[in-house]
Amino acid sequence: MTQQFNLTVEGKDGAHTRAFDVSRVYNLGFTIRDKEKMQRHLDEVEGVHVDWPERPPVIFPISAWATIQSSDVPVQYDRTSGEIEIVTIVDNGNLFVTCGSDHTDRELEKTNIPWSKQVAPNVIASTVWPWADVADHWDEVQLESYVNGKLYQKAGVVEFWTPKEMVDSVVGRIPELPGARVFFSGTVVSVDEVLDFGTEWTLKMIDPVAGKTIQHDYTVSILSTEISD
Repeated sequence: MTQQFNLTVEGKDGAHTRAFDVSRVYNLGFTIRDKEKMQRHLDEVEGVHVDWPERPPVIFPISAWATIQSSDVPVQYDRTSGEIEIVTIVDNGNLFVTCGSDHTDRELEKTNIPWSKQVAPNVIASTVWPWADVADHWDEVQLESYVNGKLYQKAGVVEFWTPKEMVDSVVGRIPELPGARVFFSGTVVSVDEVLDFGTEWTLKMIDPVAGKTIQHDYTVSILSTEISD
């Protein structure tokens, strides 16, 4: 079973819509090159302890239906937060890059990391760039996230493995299935090194060389507060 995503491929020769039939989504961890910065993000997520793996990355499989393009992100409770991530899509051997958010239930994360990622959706921007168009200047690309209008995270993609390195790192560790596969990179510590549980989130991937930006905005809807006794 696959889930279809209709994304705008913005390349050097223009833009067009492409349907991606996604068979698997994976959230990766420990793809940050600096172990100290990775540990600071883990410390930021109170109560979560994960040892540095002998063979990074850590791979969390996520159901494709739990990944959305929507600007409305429904969650059960108010202790959830987003984060900026590199998103890599592999389809028929072609790589595409964009940004996304591994929106996570932070209370559940203290006891069960995979479930905390599954119960809140992955969010993916609706525009992607062909990897071939940005590979030669990839290290110049910047990532930013905002919550309730305030800068929350800021990092260069150079802090992470490249999209190709991430894809290569899981060869032999995940099944080879028909359809596209989506990889979320993991994230960096926030500017203030404190989790924020705001409801208005903005994600940006900025290419200063090409003068282009991918942006995705979403609002969190807390479902449990909509029910009256």
